[in-house]
Amino acid sequence: MLDLMSRNKTLMLRNDARYINSSNSTVSGAVKQKAGKVYGESWRFQSHSEDAEFVKAVEADFEKIDAAIDIRGPQYSFRRNIKIESKLLDIDGDFFVLLTETKTGFPRLQYLEAHRIGCLPCDNEDVVEAGTYRGLNIKNGIIYNENGAEVAYRVIAEGGDDFRDITARDMIHVTDPDWFSQGRGIPSIASGMLDWYDLAEVKDYEKISQKVSSALTLIEKNETGKNDAANRIINGGGGASAAPFQSELMAGGTIRYLKNSGSLEAHESSRPSDGFLKFSKMIEAAAFYGMKWRREMLDSSAVGGAGVRAFQRDINDSINERVEVLAFFKKRMALYIIAKRAKQGIYTLPDDWMKCSFTKPREFTVDDGQSRKADRDDVRAGLASPNDILSRRGHDPIEFTRKHAAFLVERDAIAEAAGIDPMRLGTSLLPGDIPPESDDNENNAT
Repeated sequence: MLDLMSRNKTLMLRNDARYINSSNSTVSGAVKQKAGKVYGESWRFQSHSEDAEFVKAVEADFEKIDAAIDIRGPQYSFRRNIKIESKLLDIDGDFFVLLTETKTGFPRLQYLEAHRIGCLPCDNEDVVEAGTYRGLNIKNGIIYNENGAEVAYRVIAEGGDDFRDITARDMIHVTDPDWFSQGRGIPSIASGMLDWYDLAEVKDYEKISQKVSSALTLIEKNETGKNDAANRIINGGGGASAAPFQSELMAGGTIRYLKNSGSLEAHESSRPSDGFLKFSKMIEAAAFYGMKWRREMLDSSAVGGAGVRAFQRDINDSINERVEVLAFFKKRMALYIIAKRAKQGIYTLPDDWMKCSFTKPREFTVDDGQSRKADRDDVRAGLASPNDILSRRGHDPIEFTRKHAAFLVERDAIAEAAGIDPMRLGTSLLPGDIPPESDDNENNAT
């Protein structure tokens, strides 16, 4: 695959994928929709160290510097960048993150899109000719050692007329390879590229036919099949001797003349036909399948019965797979940030400081009410824990529990001040549940 995907082919795939995404509203919407589900308003940093003070400090620090890590500015948040990262895997196939820092040692991340890693247009070398990596193979901007491992990346300058080679220790290559011998990432849009082009062409022709049909307002059938100018001149004045059919230019429409016996009727069109619509949906479904997405996400009302569960499972599998890929690289970024902040003296690193993760996005569901009922039943039956349910909904279970405990304390204080039973302010008990006994009842029990 490394040899098959030449520089020209890689550029063509990337350019076509970018063009399709920017010109096709269906593709663009699907890519954005998938990225939104992958983000899911989650991705909050979680430390799993045994040192409680470190956990508190590092999590608070990540929340504090979230908008200061990307060198482009606060509009590029460490958390919210997940949406762009997911989009780039679908459109470009890969992207790169340079680990850098300010003069004061503050960690920064520089995101480099796929076109920034490559070779100059006039450079056709397959072996590095000079510099630190002289003699090593280079393909599409990636320098490999004798074992095929990526050891450096050729970063093209903004002007496109110069480059510098950066070691893999300072750069993260984010991609989701399909082959062991693969080099650069392949856009997921590429698998349905021909389908998208063909479908766009067919839709353009169908739009033309719709415009033609919309322009035809009336159909006049007469003996000549033409606009009878002489008849119009002779009888144009109207009156008792006027011809039975008059021809005139109507704003926003035209009149079509057909050779037949005299009659006048409105033009009607049955396009687009049901066959065309079904065919378009079939092509779109196949192209979406190549992107690991489902066309039903455009209109989930078309799914019913047992198909809903299979459809929901497919979407969640696709989301979880993308989350797993991004979380692996996101963790490396997080560890770099933690190490640099510790070097600045913000906190001290314990032995298990590398244990960390991110909150996951909430699960996709077609029927949220039914899913919540199933979750309650699973918890009551002991088949799932509240921790599992909270994680699937994109919450940090510990933080959620801490806030919920604070709420209960405040609720009880309000009830006591008002002189009412706290249960009257709301309860999670269902009919048939046994309320928890008070301490007084337990002490008085024999």
